[in-house]
Amino acid sequence: MIRVGIAGASGYTGIELIRLLASHPEVSISRLYSKSQVGISISQIYPHLKGIVDLTLDPLELSYLTDIDVLFLALPHGQAQHHYDLLKSIPAKIIDLSADFRLNNPVDYLTYYGEAHTRPELLGTIPLGLPELYSAQMKSADYVACPGCYATSVMLGVSPLSHAGLVHDTIIADSKSGVSGAGKSLKESSLYCEANESFSAYGTHSHRHLPEMEMVTEAKILFSPHLVPMSRGILSTLYIPLAKPLSEADITTIYSQFYATAPFVQVRPGLKMPSTKYAAGTNHCVISWKLCPDIQKVVVFSALDNLIKGASGQAIQCMNLMMDLPEIMGLPQIAPYL
Repeated sequence: MIRVGIAGASGYTGIELIRLLASHPEVSISRLYSKSQVGISISQIYPHLKGIVDLTLDPLELSYLTDIDVLFLALPHGQAQHHYDLLKSIPAKIIDLSADFRLNNPVDYLTYYGEAHTRPELLGTIPLGLPELYSAQMKSADYVACPGCYATSVMLGVSPLSHAGLVHDTIIADSKSGVSGAGKSLKESSLYCEANESFSAYGTHSHRHLPEMEMVTEAKILFSPHLVPMSRGILSTLYIPLAKPLSEADITTIYSQFYATAPFVQVRPGLKMPSTKYAAGTNHCVISWKLCPDIQKVVVFSALDNLIKGASGQAIQCMNLMMDLPEIMGLPQIAPYL
């Protein structure tokens, strides 16, 4: 069994990792780590885990890191770079869900995170944990940096066209996310009375996931995220100007061939009503589109579960590749529709 540790285990991403890994046939959850709740059992925080996972939360210190094979970091940005030397001193493979090593350019990190990166020499040396594009690099890696949830939905939606040189101009990415995307920490915008019965835009052309999107797609993107009053899910609507006229059959061929070996991307031509329901509770990204030939644009829809394909599920997908396991192992293929 692969012995797994989870740092940041009490957050939304951490608890989703616990839920998914508890039923992974090749994994034993061996350690859970926390900064603020050391010494408390995870089942005290989440009573539904009683009798299933009752581990006590440990500090992220060397003496508690010697008996694991894989460490998931579900930490706020800034902490992974601070702990990097400690993490590299242990024999475990590291799967980092934070933003610390996603970007290649330290100037972008400073611009979008408001502080200088403490290990700029490492940026660009750690594979991005997007299996559909970088599985080969990940299979031989000891450390992988998973992309953000918004970024995952946009990069998967745009990459088949951008990598083929078929994007003519700036892409407009109009994305909607459930409230869990903001994390568990207290924020005014996430309060029930603020989010309920409301639909709000924020971070237009300044959101932290923007440089990831542009780095991977090599396209200019105008990104505008929105908060919708639901717990989970992302739907990104991508308005893509085409470099040349394409037919519906062309689009279908491009996306189908690009994701021919990707078990968690569903290419759905002709899907009339793109919805987060089609991906909620799974590690799938569901991609569909509407071709607008009169204005030489295609509108691509990319739907996923922000806590699974946008975070914890994608991290487990990365672990499977890094540990030479089947990519789909331990990940849900179907979830309740309601």
